[in-house]
Amino acid sequence: MKKELRNQLLRKRKAIVDKYKKDSAIIDNLLCSSIFDNAQKILFYASLEDEIDTFGSIRQALKLGKHVYLPVCLDKNGKMDFYKINSLDQLKSGSFGVREPDICQCSRIDNYDNALCIVPGVAFDKTGYRMGYGKGYYDRFLSSVSVVSVGLCYDELLVDNLPLNEYDIAVNFIVTESRIIKIS
Repeated sequence: MKKELRNQLLRKRKAIVDKYKKDSAIIDNLLCSSIFDNAQKILFYASLEDEIDTFGSIRQALKLGKHVYLPVCLDKNGKMDFYKINSLDQLKSGSFGVREPDICQCSRIDNYDNALCIVPGVAFDKTGYRMGYGKGYYDRFLSSVSVVSVGLCYDELLVDNLPLNEYDIAVNFIVTESRIIKIS
């Protein structure tokens, strides 16, 4: 059931109309928020083509002097670490075709104090839970560290409820093109 729903939501995401405009509005809402402003460390992800584009926000965070980190998948079992980048030139093709920091050029984060984690998702529900890609990387990560977490989501992919399992971790905020939702 979850796999079928994921595929349905992925098709819906691929069919987003005015993607560039909506991506810009979502990123503007994120960058103009106190959530982003108050964070010294930002844990981004390198977006794929049909995901909300994070590259502009990564550039802006670097320009503002934020400490920017991106994940490196360490294995196929859901383990990842975040590495600091100073430029998008430090990324290379990694696991699952996702751009990752070159660990020979970048240093691993050693302290998550005052960190904000931008969490990818196919869809989110109104209680902060997400439909990911089914590998559990972010749920494992969020269960092991104390960070403020933000899901980026298109309004039309914000649903009432998603199927959950015992390992799912809700985000603290959801940012869409029209609003920021604080999860209580």
